[in-house]
Amino acid sequence: MKKKITRAAVLGAGVMGANIAAQLVNVGIDTVLLDIVPAGTENIKNKNTPEFRNGIALKGVERAKKSSPPSFYLQLNADLIRIGNIEDDLNLLKDVDIVIEAITEDIFLKRDLYKKIEKIIEPGTIITSNTSGISVNDLCEGFSTGFRQYFAATHFFNPPRYMKLLEIIPGPDTLPEVIETIAENCKQVIGKRIVYAKDTPNFIANRVSVFTTLNNIRWMNRLGLTIEAVDELTGPVIGFSKSATFRTTDIVGVDTLLHVAGNVFNITFENDIRDVFDSPEMIRKMIEKSLLGDKSGSGFYKKDIDSKGARKILVLDFDKMEYRERLPVEYESLSAAVTHYDLAGRLKELYFSKDTAGIFTFRTRSEEFIYAAGRLPEIADDILNIDNAVKWGFNREAGPFEMWDAIGLKESALLMKKSGYVIPAWVNKMLGKGFESFYISKNGRRYFYDIRSEDYTAEPVDQGVILLPSLKEQNKKVAGNNSASLVDIGDGVACLEFHSGMNTLNADIIHMINKSSQILSKDFDGMVIFNHGDNFSVGADLRGILDAAEAGDWEKINLKVKELQDSLMKLKYADKPIVAAPAGKALGAGCEVCLAADRIRYAAETCMGLVEKDAGLIPAGGGLKEMLIRCNERMFDVFPDGLYNNGFEADNSIAEIFETIAFSKTSSSGPEAESLGYLRKTDKMTVNCDFLLSDAKNMVIAMNKEGYEPLKPLEGICIPGKDKLEKLKQLIQKFYEKGFLTEYDVIIAEKIAYVLCGGELSADIKVGEQYLLDLEREAFLSLCGNKKTRERMKYMILTGKSLKN
Repeated sequence: MKKKITRAAVLGAGVMGANIAAQLVNVGIDTVLLDIVPAGTENIKNKNTPEFRNGIALKGVERAKKSSPPSFYLQLNADLIRIGNIEDDLNLLKDVDIVIEAITEDIFLKRDLYKKIEKIIEPGTIITSNTSGISVNDLCEGFSTGFRQYFAATHFFNPPRYMKLLEIIPGPDTLPEVIETIAENCKQVIGKRIVYAKDTPNFIANRVSVFTTLNNIRWMNRLGLTIEAVDELTGPVIGFSKSATFRTTDIVGVDTLLHVAGNVFNITFENDIRDVFDSPEMIRKMIEKSLLGDKSGSGFYKKDIDSKGARKILVLDFDKMEYRERLPVEYESLSAAVTHYDLAGRLKELYFSKDTAGIFTFRTRSEEFIYAAGRLPEIADDILNIDNAVKWGFNREAGPFEMWDAIGLKESALLMKKSGYVIPAWVNKMLGKGFESFYISKNGRRYFYDIRSEDYTAEPVDQGVILLPSLKEQNKKVAGNNSASLVDIGDGVACLEFHSGMNTLNADIIHMINKSSQILSKDFDGMVIFNHGDNFSVGADLRGILDAAEAGDWEKINLKVKELQDSLMKLKYADKPIVAAPAGKALGAGCEVCLAADRIRYAAETCMGLVEKDAGLIPAGGGLKEMLIRCNERMFDVFPDGLYNNGFEADNSIAEIFETIAFSKTSSSGPEAESLGYLRKTDKMTVNCDFLLSDAKNMVIAMNKEGYEPLKPLEGICIPGKDKLEKLKQLIQKFYEKGFLTEYDVIIAEKIAYVLCGGELSADIKVGEQYLLDLEREAFLSLCGNKKTRERMKYMILTGKSLKN
């Protein structure tokens, strides 16, 4: 890394500025947040106090604390932001490494602020603007050479914690090493994925996506579609985000859409499609009525409460400019598309269909493809930057060129031409040379068609990024089945990868855990458990348990649970170090896999939790056992003299762990998982998931260098005992009386408490791991015999949600 950024200042405490500051402190960067002094101080008695003068910045932090989803990994991180105002506290900029300006999109206000900054900052301080479309050259024109050399635009996407895209736009004089410093810090420290954009209106992601949104509206009006129909046709079925077209616009802001569209309409001369950026009349009407989206409480959609107090979502009727109930969306091609598991299958089903949904898809996707292709090399040098910007900026499964490939470039281009479309010249030339896709894979690498060389170029891969599909193409797969694989990732380390549906733990995965443990012992120095999926694992396969329970086959359930317990014990007591590397959801048995590992290298956005109660069960793969052991370990710190029995009475940690499991608490971040007791201090975080596997591998190597010694089975685990169990039962009753638990929740909670406290034993008795595993399994079996548990399992399987019965 060229230079590590450790201190930063953010100027502007609006939604973006405050949330950028939140992410900076999340990752350990000392951050100052400044905004203007509130106006209208004539009749304010406390106008000279810091509380008043810093009021806008303070409100920005408070707003970030209340945001949903949360801006902070932990709420206490908000206290790490240093607050001030631009009039009194610009001197705080003297010792920062970077200043990020995030004030309103007004070039004159920004330039006026830069004049003040330039007088304060030390030479070599990086200055960036979080502009979403103002020319970088115009922003820094006329400033000193030193200022211009360290100035660039850094376009964060909202919310900055979750949206991984960062567009970096150099100015005309920005030093290459400055861009390198920004990029490396934002990738490795802040957790961003970088796209290098040119200084053109709206840069890359917004330029393409605003065209797509407005063009979707244009075809909606032409074909007479409803808002909800467009969102069905531009959502996950075609690889777009769940928020699709109009929900995304509500989140971003209807007025923001108009502003960004105006940047293109007023500045560019794309005569063939310029009219698309002339915002539709319906958008202007919405703004007149202050229907701006989430910021105003209503936009294309509006939350409402019916006569029974139930929440519902209404949709805007454009003809009447009133809200109505949502209508069902029924198209033959859409019904056929959703049956396809793969994106290519879904896209082709819609794209080549002749019903209204098919016509809409053909027209909107074709025009997006042509528009994106026509912007090269204006907004980017290659298709890769456009695809990545659109994917990462708007949570799409594929960018426009990847989608075009999925549909079939040659076949779709012929259809477009027959329909009167003009394909960009470079695409025609590419096809004429025999290149029939924008991307190809060979020898474990992906290549993209480069319009400059008119040939394929290898996609760059950041140093430290390990891609399992690439290694598999290089024949590095050691063993595997339909649900899991063991892959050699180099330097004596193997990776156990889950790839079942949602990475649920089924019989195939348990088989691979056992097989991998054997191979690890003979052929490798250590192992990582990791996958590239959206979720590490959402838990065990409930279907098999439910089928056996409904058949009354208790021995089969007992065997299944015992197999899971034994396989995870093999992981825990392997003779080589094992590191679990969860990203996304690690729930139920997925969480138990992590708890069985020597260490956990977790992602910043890891969602961990023992949530079996929601399915009417308790953790039975060793989850309760491991949480009790972690509680024991914390007691060592609190009571070094070994008085653990008295410690459980004096310390409330066992009650906290019980509440975490009984209420199925999950972490909203990796750091929160530590606060809930799922992680140890020796477990470490990686902010950027792209580097998670590499960091986990390096952790394995480091453990060996430190002199790894395999664990020995624990036989002296301290238990809270039956007296503590009675107190937990009293606590459960209080929760029930307050309405926090149902009658059946009480039964499950008492089972959890029974195992955590060691059953009927007294606190002066120490137990082994197998004793606790047996308690888990017995409690699990007893719950399977209850009709209400089977109802919960069935509901969970059908809906993915918990049933309160």
